[in-house]
Amino acid sequence: MSDLQFKSSPQFSLGMEIELQLLDPETLQLVDGILPLLELKPQNPFIQAEFNQATVEINSPVCLNIPELEIHILEIIRDLKSRCQKLGLEICAAGTHPYCDRIANITPISRYLNQQSTFGYLADLMMTFALQIHVGMPSGDEAIKMMSRLKPYLPILLALSASSPFWWGKNTGFASFRYRFLSIMRSYCICPKFKNWAEFSQFFTTAKNAGMLKTIHDIHWDIRPQPDLGTIEIRIMDAQPTIQESMMLAALIHTLIIHLYHHPVGKKTDFILKPLPWLIEKENLFRASWHGIEAYYIEDSQGNSRPIKNIVEDIINTLTATAKYLGNQPYLEQLEKRLKTGASHIRQTQIFQNTNSLKAVIQSLVKELEAELINTEINPKNPPNLISL
Repeated sequence: MSDLQFKSSPQFSLGMEIELQLLDPETLQLVDGILPLLELKPQNPFIQAEFNQATVEINSPVCLNIPELEIHILEIIRDLKSRCQKLGLEICAAGTHPYCDRIANITPISRYLNQQSTFGYLADLMMTFALQIHVGMPSGDEAIKMMSRLKPYLPILLALSASSPFWWGKNTGFASFRYRFLSIMRSYCICPKFKNWAEFSQFFTTAKNAGMLKTIHDIHWDIRPQPDLGTIEIRIMDAQPTIQESMMLAALIHTLIIHLYHHPVGKKTDFILKPLPWLIEKENLFRASWHGIEAYYIEDSQGNSRPIKNIVEDIINTLTATAKYLGNQPYLEQLEKRLKTGASHIRQTQIFQNTNSLKAVIQSLVKELEAELINTEINPKNPPNLISL
């Protein structure tokens, strides 16, 4: 039997991790700047290293709602921007850098160095950037149950977040090339299905005994349990160019999870995606990474497909009452508008088509975030309530 324990956390509490790119302000190439950045005093505990030295990860505190999360992410990224300016660095966010064509320098932390020895040359190429969202669960069984309920929605989240059409100076033809790259890695992408926490724990023990992994952090599925934090972690999404876009996705996930929790399997409800055979799951993920929000999603075992844009509209309509109750409706309305104005992969591709310049693409990413940091004003009526980890 496994002794893997799930540490419960406040149900539906929120956390966010964003991996940002560290850039030279002139060339806008990736720069290995994480080590000097972390040496700056006083240290910010919400600014962390990641796998390669050209990445900086920010982590939110545990929050109760999306507006609170937005306040903290904005404050942390503003502090990060200030620290980077002191070191002559720039920042932006997207799933990949458009024209970086060098191998990664791995951050000298034992876990990352162990991954490098496992992944070999793949580790040298792993210059990708993600958005990850945590939602609190009261038990391991509830976490596993919710992971299964969320699986049909993962291609939708990938399509909405796709922001990596370029790789090593090439237009890849994919909306999220980041996801295509990670799909060749060990223990990444599609999550197996488990009945309950006991079955997952047994899998973990078997995998550990077989040398497949050493810790829970060696599992990199699109969605995974985080027993030490008491959360499920949705990991499928590309990093977003703006905080606003990250909050739209967080609000969608938060509202969806709460809606699914209150609408058990078999209970009559409005539009909800159903579980699909593994091969169709795989195809839907491929389509989402290929065409982004322009993709068609296979809805059933008969192969019937519909535009993801239409499905997103149905999901938002179904979630309206829950979103209003949570105060998430403004974020979902912004998300619906973004379907018409264009996701990041579309904006980047259009800029390249208009300018024939990948540097113009990364300049636009820098400017989007910079303008948001300058212009966004959030003045909460009450101080945010934090939940201790």
